Amino acid sequence: MGSAHSRSALRTKTHSLCFNLGLPSLFVAINPADIHSAVALYFAGVDLDLDRVLPEVLRTSYERAQIIATHPVATTKFFNCLIKSILKCLVLGGVLGQTKAYFGTVESQGRGSLHLHLLIWLKHEYTPAQLKENIQNQDFRDNLLKYLEDVVKEDLDLSR
Repeated sequence: MGSAHSRSALRTKTHSLCFNLGLPSLFVAINPADIHSAVALYFAGVDLDLDRVLPEVLRTSYERAQIIATHPVATTKFFNCLIKSILKCLVLGGVLGQTKAYFGTVESQGRGSLHLHLLIWLKHEYTPAQLKENIQNQDFRDNLLKYLEDVVKEDLDLSR
């Protein structure tokens, strides 16, 4: 969690962004399953061909967890690589729409893996009052629903 001072500094930054930009458009939590990632295992020194990763070469879940637990620097490199890619492609790349700003904090979970809490401000002109007014229009609702169905996804981890 960090010190009381560091948490206070993060709150101040978040409040400043909200004061200047309004409330964020999106809150995203990114929690990569490092023990199921071939890239994390590769960074930990496991001999893998990342172009041809087959489930049978990834070892058991227990073995992967042991490898990840004993290689915290490799796990951090994996997390950093993944988050940079997500920010570049999804947030700054326009998949979610044009981005005005973003702010994130990284935390460690109880099992030691890292996760990111991310606030994203998109470039759009809707205030909450305008959104409330426009939501009465069926075409607007249909377009908003299409947008949300396009950008909001879930993923089931099939590598367990």
